[in-house]
Amino acid sequence: MSVLEIISMAKITESLWNESLEGHSVIPDEFDGITYYRIVKKVGELKKGTVVTDSGIIYDFPRIARIMHLENGIKQAFSNPFYAEEKVDGYNVRIVKVQGYVLAFTRGCYVCPFSTDRLVDFFDYDNFFKENPDLIVCGEIAGPENPYNGESPPYVTEDVSFFAFDIRIKNSDRQIPMEKRYKLFDEYKIPTVKRFGKFIPSDIKDIKKYIQDLNEKGCEGLVFKPTEPSEKTVKYVTAGSCMRDMKVTSQLMTEYQAEFFTNRMLRSLFYLVEHDLPLNKGFLEKAGEALLQPLYESVKKVAGGEMITERFKMRFNKEENIKKLFDHFHKCKVDASLVRQEKIGQHWHVEYIRRCFPSYEMLQKHWDGHSHFD
Repeated sequence: MSVLEIISMAKITESLWNESLEGHSVIPDEFDGITYYRIVKKVGELKKGTVVTDSGIIYDFPRIARIMHLENGIKQAFSNPFYAEEKVDGYNVRIVKVQGYVLAFTRGCYVCPFSTDRLVDFFDYDNFFKENPDLIVCGEIAGPENPYNGESPPYVTEDVSFFAFDIRIKNSDRQIPMEKRYKLFDEYKIPTVKRFGKFIPSDIKDIKKYIQDLNEKGCEGLVFKPTEPSEKTVKYVTAGSCMRDMKVTSQLMTEYQAEFFTNRMLRSLFYLVEHDLPLNKGFLEKAGEALLQPLYESVKKVAGGEMITERFKMRFNKEENIKKLFDHFHKCKVDASLVRQEKIGQHWHVEYIRRCFPSYEMLQKHWDGHSHFD
């Protein structure tokens, strides 16, 4: 089918499509000779994050509502049974077959060269998509050796792993029902997030035990998924997760909205109060260190004339995909420099440094004595 035939299924006319291309709401892109279109602003019923290909529409992965109070949030969200799954700290990908190739799309609706390269290490995607060509496997890639995130789950101590949590359908914003989804994951041996089972709102004591255990182990939280389509999916995170978020981002605090940090402080305090935990000296020290220590190091670097940087490690199967990732960085205006590339065993081990100019320039202006209005 042509792209115009594909978008007509979403009630997008040719004139609206061309207008959206001219207005840059739709951005044409390419990976390995495969053309696709990124929806960066809403077009008709297609939301930001959607990808259009001549193999079908890959709808955006929907945002998940957050609850701040576990017990009250579950009571508000659910009247019927629901499932609980671990919320894994990584980055979201949608894995789909396009023009005979299996690709991994990010939330930003780019093909990720790194994620696509590593799919072969995660599950037998050829077998899955041979029998299910119209399905999309959604999940999280997590681990200390990835090109984007500074955090990872405590049980992934090297490289990266994949954790599936959803299966969706091409040309539709629908998902496969939970029971069928789990059956497909198990049948095709696709690794998944930890599944805690089916609950009802009165099971709150057991749910609190699970979340407290996750907090103690250094995990991110839980996602609650309804069995009744009229109810919505919600997520809840641990206090420890909030501290780690602040710690890995505060060196670049000037690049973030203030709400990024204040929201995490609030979540932490809600967690402490609901779970009868004290705001003790140890917690206050952790919070202070998470917010101030990395930012202090950034100020010291700028004062000494040193660039603020982040360092990332990753592993590739194919050497040519390393260049594709750096081409992707260039396209996204990420200032990344390759500092190591070495074949060890079956993988290419790669390290790169990202220079953080916005933070550096702002702090440098302050250090040089420039005045400003608060």
